[in-house]
Amino acid sequence: MTAWADQVRGQARMVIKQIADVQARLPQGSPADALASYYTMLEELYERDLRLAQLRDDSDLLLRAEGEAFAHDPRLQLVTSIFSNVTNQVTDLTKAILGVRSDGAVTPSVVDLGLSGIAKGSLYFGLKAQSPDLVAPLLGAADAIFDSTKRALKIIDDVAHSVEVDDKKVSVEAVSEIVDDPKVRDAALLAVQRISPSGRRGLQTVSVSGGGKAPAELTSQHRRAIRESLDRPVLHGDEIEFTGHVREIDLDAFRFELRGIADQQVRDLRCAYRGVEGIQPRKLLGARVRVRGLVERSANDVPRLMSIRSLAIIREAPEQLG
Repeated sequence: MTAWADQVRGQARMVIKQIADVQARLPQGSPADALASYYTMLEELYERDLRLAQLRDDSDLLLRAEGEAFAHDPRLQLVTSIFSNVTNQVTDLTKAILGVRSDGAVTPSVVDLGLSGIAKGSLYFGLKAQSPDLVAPLLGAADAIFDSTKRALKIIDDVAHSVEVDDKKVSVEAVSEIVDDPKVRDAALLAVQRISPSGRRGLQTVSVSGGGKAPAELTSQHRRAIRESLDRPVLHGDEIEFTGHVREIDLDAFRFELRGIADQQVRDLRCAYRGVEGIQPRKLLGARVRVRGLVERSANDVPRLMSIRSLAIIREAPEQLG
């Protein structure tokens, strides 16, 4: 038995005891509905609360989507799009945590997404990292993927609670105290921003909870505030120039991974290029480029996140050359 489910079972036992006590005191011939409220309470505990408690016990992260879209039977397209979006965000954050080790190894199937159910006005669902024995052999990388996925889910919870306090402005400094790796911090903020509701399609709030904390309630205002913070991702740093290959470009977020860098200390670098003139993003993937910009380092002084000021293509991607 697990913690949250045990609490609900304990409440159910108390209601059963109350029913027995009231029933013993009722005069003979009392109306049948004299205990109706107690039976309704008991049914809700077993049909709704116990199911939710079991999901919470079995999940690393629990989300609740609320809004007019769930006032009646929601469209299947909406439910599947929410599932797909959340899974993709967890996958991308897991990749950021793993870095170059994630190449070809991390896919959405690594994240186990469980549906609790749909109640009037909301949708509950839980996310759980798959244990290593459930994933295909990856030459010893399964444990690293599992640990990174589990860490990604916790980071999403922590960052959601950090940004919840102010829906007008996000303190990147406060988030950096929770996630000290600049690259992972940037990827986590992007994940939480994309999980937050856009305000369209009848979805008003998304609540995020993990562990014993109260849920963090995210709105479209939080989404806008996070997006604005992502325009200025680097907190502090020095200007550096690197040469490498562009990998995993995100056109919507104006970010890409720089790999194959001519610097033994730097294996991969997350680059943000919003506002840089002359860049044609669709020509970047696979190209060898030289980038210069403000770089933020990790605690061990390794460059992790760059806000690009200039970019030059040294060698075009193979498909561009053809």
